Amino acid sequence: MPFSSLALQALLQPGVSERWHAIQRLLHPEMLALAQQAAERAALLLPRQWPLYELSFKSRRAIDRGSGRRDPIADYWFAFDRPPRGAGVMVTVSGLERTLAVGLQLWGVRRPQLAHLWRTARPVWEALIDRIEREGQARFAGRRLPVPGMRWIDHYLSRRAQYLWAGFVYSWDRLPSAEQVIEDICTLLPLNEALMEQAEIDLVPSHTLRETPERYVTGAPSVAQIATIVRRRGMVIDDHILQSFHLAVQVRPLVILAGPSGSGKTWLTRLYADALAGVDEGRPNPFYLLVAVQPDWHSARDLLGYYNTLTGLYQPTPFLRHVLKAAADPNQTYIVCLDEMNLARPEYYLAPILSAMETAEGLIDLGTPLAETPLAGGGIVHNPLRLPINLRLIGTVNVDESTFTLSDKVLDRANLIELGSVDVQALRVMYQIEDEQIWNILSEVQTLFREAGRPAGYRALRETLVFITQASDMTTLEALDLQLLQRFLPRLRGDDTPRFRHALSRLQTLCVGKLPRSATRLAQMIARLDREGYTDFYGY
Repeated sequence: MPFSSLALQALLQPGVSERWHAIQRLLHPEMLALAQQAAERAALLLPRQWPLYELSFKSRRAIDRGSGRRDPIADYWFAFDRPPRGAGVMVTVSGLERTLAVGLQLWGVRRPQLAHLWRTARPVWEALIDRIEREGQARFAGRRLPVPGMRWIDHYLSRRAQYLWAGFVYSWDRLPSAEQVIEDICTLLPLNEALMEQAEIDLVPSHTLRETPERYVTGAPSVAQIATIVRRRGMVIDDHILQSFHLAVQVRPLVILAGPSGSGKTWLTRLYADALAGVDEGRPNPFYLLVAVQPDWHSARDLLGYYNTLTGLYQPTPFLRHVLKAAADPNQTYIVCLDEMNLARPEYYLAPILSAMETAEGLIDLGTPLAETPLAGGGIVHNPLRLPINLRLIGTVNVDESTFTLSDKVLDRANLIELGSVDVQALRVMYQIEDEQIWNILSEVQTLFREAGRPAGYRALRETLVFITQASDMTTLEALDLQLLQRFLPRLRGDDTPRFRHALSRLQTLCVGKLPRSATRLAQMIARLDREGYTDFYGY
């Protein structure tokens, strides 16, 4: 017998709290032991698919009857299911009916998949359907009586009924052995798995799981292949940095890219995601999501969404939907770029995710009252949510007065890679500027700006070079002078330190006689530094 008499009597205990505590103390441990034994057997039956499955228990401790009336729960169950959800195998102990039931639970969203399987693969499932007809039960709502001789599945599919339960029911007086219950679970699991696989195929056109079967990539390209793709798209990056970034993404779910604004951090995340998935330039990448972090984010609900108590629906964010897509597609790497992640405090809005990274279960509490909650806009979400092992978070950070310093809690869970060095000479092959003097000045400017603590990124350099190539009505030095004044000098600000003063003086010396506008403004900035001990671009 799978459960002791004492455990079963817990479902008859009077009182809401009293019954719940009795179930947790007496029935739950025995059901958990049975679920673990079943999971071991199922892992042998479905070795490739079983890592996708999750075990859940009933989470309600009372039935809300309205008007403040609450009744104790009448049954307790555990279920095995997996993304994309909508069906699962459950074992229910009912105190109301005095039964033990092992069945396949199917919601209306999976009705089309059941119809397809029965239409196209009837010989595969006839034995199971007929066994349920002979030995078990099928429960669904409907007014029309079945036609004599009609199978229960044909009866169900011919009606408008949505919810279906089909399986085997045993009374408490004649309980089967634990071995028989596990055998029933394993008999129903292949049908559930077939439903999930068909659901994945049906969801392909809407891009909710993957773009097309042909684009489904199961292996990561080599660093050399990634480097080729990245450089072909126009990005300049050091081989060692790219290799370090690639390895960091493989070994940890959180990677942080640091560097000055415009150094290509966000661009690198997209190019890397495209390289992993084999997505061509200019085409959408369903495995990549860019999330712009907002300064007012202060809790996990800003990233994960929240449960709406008025509608009973969970309000998802694009991030949460991307997580659910990743959970349903375990062989594909999914990437989320948290752009400017330190505009808010990451340890606040990432708190449950950071904690989940350090546990074997990887569970995130979404704060819903039920284990399964419908999503606004369609779909369902399970609570707790399991953080997919194929999801990678890549955060980009700038370090300036508008951002927060990363805490040790974040840094201890991430690899931080700096994109600080800008190779001016590597840009020469991309721009038709033959004037050697321009390249020498830009290299020296970049060196001095780094000394001043304000290095420019690739964005500023690229746009400067585009400006010079487009300025046909002036000399290249005149165009560079304007760009230095417009794009570079506004970045300079700071107190009177030897290092900062030395950089300003060297910059002025470099500009005198070549870049007069910039030289004049630098002289004004140095004069203010002498007077006030601080200067910036507006320091007249």
